[in-house]
Amino acid sequence: MIEQTLLWGISALGEAQLKTLAGLLAAERSANPQVQPYAAISAGPAAEAERDGLPITLRDNIAIIPVRGIMLKSYPWPSNYVSSSLHVRAAVRAARQDDTIDHIILLSDTPGGDVRGMHELTDEITEAAKNKTVIVQVEGILASAGYHIAAPATAIYASHRMNTIGSIGVKTVLWDSSKMYENAGIKVHKVDTGEHKSTGLEGAPVTAAQLAEVQRVVDQLYAEFKAVITAGRNIVEKDLNPLADGRTWFASEALGYGLIDGIQPLEQTLSGLSQHRQPQHRLTRAEAADMFAAFEPMHTDR
Repeated sequence: MIEQTLLWGISALGEAQLKTLAGLLAAERSANPQVQPYAAISAGPAAEAERDGLPITLRDNIAIIPVRGIMLKSYPWPSNYVSSSLHVRAAVRAARQDDTIDHIILLSDTPGGDVRGMHELTDEITEAAKNKTVIVQVEGILASAGYHIAAPATAIYASHRMNTIGSIGVKTVLWDSSKMYENAGIKVHKVDTGEHKSTGLEGAPVTAAQLAEVQRVVDQLYAEFKAVITAGRNIVEKDLNPLADGRTWFASEALGYGLIDGIQPLEQTLSGLSQHRQPQHRLTRAEAADMFAAFEPMHTDR
């Protein structure tokens, strides 16, 4: 169920979790057979998205959307171990397009994950923040791809001073297993349409040109990552560069660097948001008749 990808925006902690993820997800599915997969994504309002089982909970005029575990482009079931960027994006879009929702809270505890789906989710959050209050509430860790999607939010709050923030960057690995195959007496013959088509093929040597091309892609993704942060967090590049080397910081340090806006529990964040606007009074038939009686047409003699 886990699609393979070369490119990750994930912290060292997440990388360790990734090694056991397939087994954890299989055990989770086996232990919870009653859990249904997400329904088909619709364009309905936030309440409909909640009924359809998308990762969204409504509290008056507030939409609460969890981003927990390793971020994957898509995963069809609710899980304690992964977040599906596709379904989180659908939940954000439903809240963004719903006029009864004024605030969106992303409850985040993620080491990051798959680069695929990350940019689309970041764009959706950017759009939502133009007209609504979007707050990222960290409940543990906000790292790598998780920080990428958080950067455009209205504010980022850590629930505790020891929460982990950062790991800004992109990574991939190319394994050259050609020598191992050669020692085993196995010859791998590439049949492709160009040197870069078989980059990373098991048993085939990795060339200098292939390494350079993969580095070019990683560098472009890294530049885009930093651009998202400079735009969303208003941190100039010369101040961001020393922070964007893959390190993580405790929330108390991240606050000083401008990576987050404060340290406060979820309850305080919720109490600081405005309550729902009172609905406008709808006229009864009798009230409408009385109002329009004053505007009955005047009759004039001809």
